[in-house]
Amino acid sequence: MLAETLPEILDTSLKMNKSIITLTFLLFILSCNKRNENSQKSVEVIEKPLSFKEIKDINSIIETIIIQDSLKVLKSDDYANFLCHDLRRLPIDIPEKQANGLVLPPAPGRIYVTELLNNKINDELFFTTKDSSNLIAQNSKSSKFIIDKSILKNINSTSFEKEKAKRKKDENYRFYEMTIPIFSRDNQKAYVELGYHCGTLCGHGKAIYLKKIKGKWIIVKKFGTWMS
Repeated sequence: MLAETLPEILDTSLKMNKSIITLTFLLFILSCNKRNENSQKSVEVIEKPLSFKEIKDINSIIETIIIQDSLKVLKSDDYANFLCHDLRRLPIDIPEKQANGLVLPPAPGRIYVTELLNNKINDELFFTTKDSSNLIAQNSKSSKFIIDKSILKNINSTSFEKEKAKRKKDENYRFYEMTIPIFSRDNQKAYVELGYHCGTLCGHGKAIYLKKIKGKWIIVKKFGTWMS
């Protein structure tokens, strides 16, 4: 009796082991796929498109800076500079203290949210703590912005990549590059960084603060940020 049942027991045991191995293998595959999906999601950055109102405000700010800051990029100007038609986003970071308690300066081409929140105009904070979450949220907005054709037709425009190629070839260049404006929560205030490049030891940068007054954007403060 035992001789007859032992093969059956062994056969049943082998089948169970095969089922367990197969199930374990399937779970492993599913787990790997899930990890791959998660890793892709963590790397992928989904940019939110700008609204029609934001696009309109950005183009209005560009026109304001061209005129009020006398950039001399208009085709009608005697001495003409160029303006990059592609604006870049200015990433906003939250500062972190190092082990020694110090905070390192922001990386080039970036800005700390605390810097934006601490700047005053006429002894009043330009951005308030109520704007902080909205400022950070703008990191998810479009990373590039192309100036509207209605403006481009009147100015000497170029692209950042084209000017970068000139610099590598040691060719002459003189151009402005502008960041995409950073807006307050109520969209009545904006911050822009403007850079002018005209050679190895020629150029400067500035921070520009604007307010929307009676429906028009006005520069209320500007100061230099770097010089070469």
